[in-house]
Amino acid sequence: MPHFDQLGARFGVNYLPRENWWYAWAEDDDTFAEDLHQIAALGFDHVRVQCLWPLFQPNPSWVSPRALRRLVHLLDRAAENGLDVCVTVLDGWLSGFDFRPCWLADVDPFTDPEAVDAAELLVGAVARAVEGHPALWCVDVANEPNVLMRHLKAGEGEAWAARMLGAARAAAVPVTVGVDHVPWMSDDVPIGRAFLAGACDLIPVHAWPYFTGALARVGEERAWAIPDYLSQVARATAGAAGKPLWIQEVGVSPLWLADVAVEDFAERMLRRAAAIPGLGAVTWWASHDISRRFTGFDELEYGLGLIDAEGRTKPVGARVAEVVAELRDRPRVRTAAETAMVPPSGQAGEPAIVLPTGRAPDIDFAEEWFAHMGATVGPAIELERSVS
Repeated sequence: MPHFDQLGARFGVNYLPRENWWYAWAEDDDTFAEDLHQIAALGFDHVRVQCLWPLFQPNPSWVSPRALRRLVHLLDRAAENGLDVCVTVLDGWLSGFDFRPCWLADVDPFTDPEAVDAAELLVGAVARAVEGHPALWCVDVANEPNVLMRHLKAGEGEAWAARMLGAARAAAVPVTVGVDHVPWMSDDVPIGRAFLAGACDLIPVHAWPYFTGALARVGEERAWAIPDYLSQVARATAGAAGKPLWIQEVGVSPLWLADVAVEDFAERMLRRAAAIPGLGAVTWWASHDISRRFTGFDELEYGLGLIDAEGRTKPVGARVAEVVAELRDRPRVRTAAETAMVPPSGQAGEPAIVLPTGRAPDIDFAEEWFAHMGATVGPAIELERSVS
């Protein structure tokens, strides 16, 4: 699998164009180049981008050639700045908005045969448009699609995801499906942990300290370890497959913190994430703040960037860049778990909290892990194994 090595993880950002947000797909400007140059100057090596669905596929049987050209143009600008790109195709759910195209208004996008065919058409068209581009790193078929799937029956979400992943493989690069945190915290999900571990080349983890409930449950002094916790669950699920973990979204808003500076919280979160065994990449949310001239977003969306809407690097951006530079300069060394917990009899490996096979990690399990999380690395999470 390309772009991964044993010396450390990749570090990137979820790119939000500063000038026109993702409405930029419909514009003729070349602000991508300036934004991407600034992102590269902060020391990042990749960006994750979102193909705003209504602009790419305004009709179920037609994909906009102009939008595809703009996408290739962005990859061209990324290559000029030494950045690789993960293209996220179906973003019906993005930054708190439901961005599905109007032709999906009266049908179920995940089970209606014509709607599924249309989505597959778009994923395949995007994959073919970017196939072979030197800046292409991976294709993510959808941004948090499971948020809109709560009504589905067992198996329906995974059947849809399998179709989309199959279409994405036309790009001949690693593929994934960018679910949120819920599959790593619950069994009652339309796209489950075992499916993600088996079907995806990169195992996706969205590790928000607020949306996961970590801030409310364990407080500011410990919630910054949530990427480690979720990644440990994902790693235990993947088992011997050895697929890279991708912390695809992680970030923090000053609106969530009362006692810890956002720069300090961000640094702790990033350092903790970088120490996770099997980590392939960390992608911060987001590169830029959303401009106030665009109304209707939740207040927190206007301040999640490392760079403000005027193009100035924020203190949190400077801190994250410093940490990334330091982490790149030193090979990653796997640190032994700090907890003194003892594995069950007959179970090899480092000290671990054991997740019962086939059962979601409940609140008690999570609180036990956070109680033993340590300053730099927490206990490994392993699946329960029968001992003969």
